[in-house]
Amino acid sequence: MKAIRPLCVAALAFFVVASAAKAQIPRDPTPVVAKTSPEDVANGKKLYEATCSKCHGLDGGGSDGPSLQGAPERLGDAEVGAIIRGGIPGTGMTAFGSLNVEETGQVVGYLRTLGHTADAEIAKGDIGKGKSVYGTSGCTGCHIISGEGGGAGPELTRVGAMRGPSYLRAALLTPGANLPQEAGAMERGRFTQFLFVRVVTKDGHTVDGTRVSEDSFTIVIKDAAGRFHTFKKLEVQKVEKIPGKSVMPSFKDTLSASQLDDLVAYLASLKGAQ
Repeated sequence: MKAIRPLCVAALAFFVVASAAKAQIPRDPTPVVAKTSPEDVANGKKLYEATCSKCHGLDGGGSDGPSLQGAPERLGDAEVGAIIRGGIPGTGMTAFGSLNVEETGQVVGYLRTLGHTADAEIAKGDIGKGKSVYGTSGCTGCHIISGEGGGAGPELTRVGAMRGPSYLRAALLTPGANLPQEAGAMERGRFTQFLFVRVVTKDGHTVDGTRVSEDSFTIVIKDAAGRFHTFKKLEVQKVEKIPGKSVMPSFKDTLSASQLDDLVAYLASLKGAQ
């Protein structure tokens, strides 16, 4: 059986999907309560670093997944605990059912101690100026915000809810590095998303793009113009996967430090309908 692996968004923000999660996630009848004693917080920190930090950052400010800073205050301890233990169906947020109610409460207690470093970084730039930088830097040709723009790259309407400022800054400077991986696919291994692929056809034609899906026999890529190309592997000269490269250009040498701060601030402010 073919195992087609679709390109998908790594994770969605807790506060945006909370209402949907309530209806879809099987719930343990025991509500989670934040454990805030020094001993509980210390253990919660260890559990968080072992199970959550890779996607959400060591400080909870966001990485592959959204920022968790302030999540217990926005959603409540019980809701955050239920999401940790039950996951969010259809997203990269998998269930951590191995954590019991007390351990989950310790993680939530630790989350309550985290500062708001994401907000501090956003304050460095000017959102209005960042919107202007976004418009003049070619971003609209590849990304959609609230229905406007091109579809070659990921939609950014809610990117500020899905990604922390540090991740956004790194993506602007080195867009092909630290790519997110698909979660919930343990039986077939981790599938790197947004991976740059170069295909050389039998007649020597080269097609560059981002991998959309792949199985043992075929690969689908999307080029910088948003066009999809499907190739049978046995009918091409080469399929080359190039980690670290991206169809998105780096802004390292094209934006000043202040322009970069402004652009990060603008992107971090994009949280969709509130």
